[in-house]
Amino acid sequence: MLVCPEPLGHGQPAGIGIRFIEIARVLRDDGHDVTILSPDGGAVEGCRAVALSGESLRAGSERNDVAVLQGHVGNAFFQGAKPIPTVVDLYDPYIVENLHYFAERGDEVFRHDHATLMMSLRHGDFFLCASEAQRHFYLGLLLAAGRLNPILFDRDPRLDSLLAIAPFGVHAAPAPTSRGLDAPAVLFGGIYDWYDPVIAIDAVAKARESIPGMTLTFTRHPNPDITPQGKLADAIAHAQSRAYDFVRFEPWAPYEQRGAFFDRFAIALLTFPRSVETDLSMRTRVYDYLWAGLPIVTSPAPGTDEILLRYGAGSVVDSSGADAFAHELVAILSDPSRYAAMSSGGRRFVAEHQWGETLEPLRAFCRAPRSDGTKSVFAPPPATPLPAPRRSILARIRRRLQS
Repeated sequence: MLVCPEPLGHGQPAGIGIRFIEIARVLRDDGHDVTILSPDGGAVEGCRAVALSGESLRAGSERNDVAVLQGHVGNAFFQGAKPIPTVVDLYDPYIVENLHYFAERGDEVFRHDHATLMMSLRHGDFFLCASEAQRHFYLGLLLAAGRLNPILFDRDPRLDSLLAIAPFGVHAAPAPTSRGLDAPAVLFGGIYDWYDPVIAIDAVAKARESIPGMTLTFTRHPNPDITPQGKLADAIAHAQSRAYDFVRFEPWAPYEQRGAFFDRFAIALLTFPRSVETDLSMRTRVYDYLWAGLPIVTSPAPGTDEILLRYGAGSVVDSSGADAFAHELVAILSDPSRYAAMSSGGRRFVAEHQWGETLEPLRAFCRAPRSDGTKSVFAPPPATPLPAPRRSILARIRRRLQS
């Protein structure tokens, strides 16, 4: 049973939904009987689709041998479902991403995220992440939760049986598309609150001085009710205040039609400030853009930087200024041989990152599911409040004088 926190019925999944659709297809093709639960009961061909509820979680855990889940749906699962071998997918470091919402929504989001993550770390049997940086991050958290412990270490010093890297994947590359570079369309994609779309708008405005026909397209998120839209509002206001008619805001492309959507564009642009989120993230859209053969110009993010540089499929601009991004856009689009080399690099990446290969750790677990019998042995005791610090004599004297 796959427990997906994103609705799938609208056919416009974002990163988490895409990942669960592809997990369902890979496990289905391996011969497993797959049930996918989502908030709206969206279907995946060849799999049983069920609407997510407390009752369907309980019933699903009764009839299935393995559960795969992500994020906050783990709370209801671990509280109400029958214990079965459970894989927790940690590829999306939501607790870090959502730090951006503190100013808007206070500490409620962090407290809920923290409690959710701790519950998943305590109760999951096997964990997936997306990169080496994420693996180190989550190993530290698993150690704090008592899950990285001497019993497991003695059996498996690398702890691969506890936490494995299973990055995003792609399908076979579509046929190369001839893209016009004289009036190029630049794709940014969806806007989350950890991006900086204003820099992208200003960069394209500057680049248009050299390539007047250039446009910039953002896409509207398919799940706005569960995804804060502050930066999208900023982008719309910025474009309107300057009467930039080259900036477009379009609906999110349906997943099965995204190839035709990407064919409209010549290059992709991503701009964002450096933070711990960028250090841990593995951008879903980077995989999609490489699959589509789009060169990528991006702010630094270690995980995806390594991909772009290894395959020569894009350019990392270590600057917060729009001029630097504009210069790189113009340089790539004005050099057909460099452009072709980047597109070719993307195709090499695609050949080595097919979904069946990237999800091999999950496939192996589902072939031989197991429960971790050590999960409660080293569980930390409940936190106790720290005693109030005693004030020094000097501090008490100062306080009395001030009163």
